[in-house]
Amino acid sequence: MKTRLPLKNIEKSIFRSSRSCESSTPMNQSWRSKNWPPKKSSANRRSPGLSTEFRRDLSIIEIEFLRGIQSTRKLIGSGDITQKKLKEVIEEEITQQPEKRKENMIIIEFNPAHYMCLESVGDVKLKVTCDRGGADSKSTVQVHYRTIADTAQEQSDFIPKEGTITFPPGVNEREISVEIVDNDIYEDDEQFMVRLSQPRAFNQETFVQVPVRLGAASTATVLIVDDDHAGAFGFESEKFKVSESAGEFVAEVVRTRGARGEVSIPYKTVDGQAKAGKDYEHQEGVLRFRDNQTKAEIHIPIVNDTEYEKSEDFYIELSEPVWHKNIGEDDEGIEGKPVLSLAQCKVSITEDKVFRNFVDKAMTIGGVSIMVGTSSWKQQFKEAITLEPEEEGGQITLKDKIMHYVSLPWKLLFALIPPTDYFKGWVCFCVAIFMIGMLTAVIGDVASHFGCTVGLKDSVTAVSLVAMGTSLPDTFASKTAAIQDKWADSSIGNVTGSNAVNVFLGIGIAWAIASFVHFYRGTKFV
Repeated sequence: MKTRLPLKNIEKSIFRSSRSCESSTPMNQSWRSKNWPPKKSSANRRSPGLSTEFRRDLSIIEIEFLRGIQSTRKLIGSGDITQKKLKEVIEEEITQQPEKRKENMIIIEFNPAHYMCLESVGDVKLKVTCDRGGADSKSTVQVHYRTIADTAQEQSDFIPKEGTITFPPGVNEREISVEIVDNDIYEDDEQFMVRLSQPRAFNQETFVQVPVRLGAASTATVLIVDDDHAGAFGFESEKFKVSESAGEFVAEVVRTRGARGEVSIPYKTVDGQAKAGKDYEHQEGVLRFRDNQTKAEIHIPIVNDTEYEKSEDFYIELSEPVWHKNIGEDDEGIEGKPVLSLAQCKVSITEDKVFRNFVDKAMTIGGVSIMVGTSSWKQQFKEAITLEPEEEGGQITLKDKIMHYVSLPWKLLFALIPPTDYFKGWVCFCVAIFMIGMLTAVIGDVASHFGCTVGLKDSVTAVSLVAMGTSLPDTFASKTAAIQDKWADSSIGNVTGSNAVNVFLGIGIAWAIASFVHFYRGTKFV
C-alpha cells in the first residue's frame, strides 16, 4: 500500500538540499555545461549501494541544472522539464514509505472501563469488545470473567457473578449483566470491579490456536450511587413576585438529593411590609411528601384592594422536616435523614400593571404623587436608601445616581416622619407641619447670619434670600403644572394660592402668636 507524503514537506527538503549543495560545491556555468547532467547509469543514481538520501540529493542537483536549461526552453515555447523531474523524485519517495499493517492479534477488553449506576437500577450492563485486527476472522474467542468486591460487598450491594463469554465468528461485542441490590439503608457511594482473564481463541474449522491477549481495560469499575437519602427540601428561588390581581400565589417546594420515604415539612407565612389579612391571607400548615415524590405546592391567597400601593413583601418559612421512619440513635440510616436547603423565600406583591400605569399617569398629570402613603418606618428608610428606576424594568441612569446621593440626607430626614397609616395620617400631618416650621426657622437664621456677615439688613435678606428659598419649590411646581396642563391653569392657581398662603397663613399665624404672647406678658406689641 502506497502512502502519500505532503508535497510541501518534499519541496522544503528539496530546497534545503539544493542550498547545501550550492554552498558546499560552488560550480560555474561552464563546469555545469561540461559535466551535467550526469548519465542515468546505475553506478551513480540507481546503485543499490547508495543511500536513498544520496540518490535524492543527486536528483535535486540535476533539477537545479535543468532549471538553467528550462529558462531557454520557455523562450521557444517548449515544455517544463523540471516539473517532470520533480514528479519522479516525489514518486520515488512515496514508494519507499513503509506500509502500516494491523496487529495479527485479537484484543479483548471493556469499553468503557468505568460505569456508574443508581442503587435502584436493577441490573448494570458492561460491554466487552473483541478487536480481531488482522487475525483470523473465522476464529471463536472466549474469555473468563468474575466480579470482585471492593467497597461494595457481595450479596448486600451486588450479586456476585462468574462465567465465560464467547465471541463466535463475526461477533465483536458482548455484555455482562450484574444485579445491583437495592436496600433502604443510607450509605456512601460504593464500587466493585469485574475482571477478565484466561482469553483463548481458535479457528472453528481447523481448531488451530489463534494469538489473543487482554487489552489495557481488562478490569471494569462499577460505582453504585446511593439513592436512599430522604432528600433536601427547599424553594426553587429566594425571591418571587406576584401581581396583586393574581388572586393567589403558588410556592413550589422541591425535593432533591433523594426521595426515599415519607416526609412532612411544616410551613408558615411571616409578615414583612405586607400585612396578613390586609395584603394576603396568612397560611400555616404541613406539606406531606410521599415516597419518591419530588414536588409540593403551598397556596397563598392574595388580597386585591382598591388602594394604590407600592410593592410590599412577605416571607414563607419552612421548619425542620419530619421523616416518617422508625429510627434509633444507633441506626446507620439516621445519616440519610431529610434536610433543608433553602428554608425561606421572599414574595413581593406588586400592583396590577394596568391599574398601576393608570394611576401613575393620573398622578403625573395631577402632580399628586405625594398621596401615595407608606405603612412602616422600615419601608420609608428602605425607600430612602434604595435606588430604583422610575419605571419597572427600566435602567438607572447616571443622573438618577447623582440626584439620589445628593438628596440622600434629606431623604433620611424625611423618613423620620411617621407613616401615613398611623392614626389615618394625622400624626404624619402634624409632624410634617412641625418639621416644615423647623426648616423655615433654620433657613431664616442662616439667611440672617449670612446678611450680617456681608452687611445686609434683615429686611433685604428676607426679601431676597428667604423669599427665594421659600419660593423655589413653588417655581418648580408651577413649571411641572405648566408642562403637563394644556392651558397652564394649575400653574397660575399655584402662584396665586402660594402667595395667598404665605400672606394670610405665614404672616397671619406669626402675628397672631406674637399678639397672644405680648397679651399674656402684658407688654405692648409694636
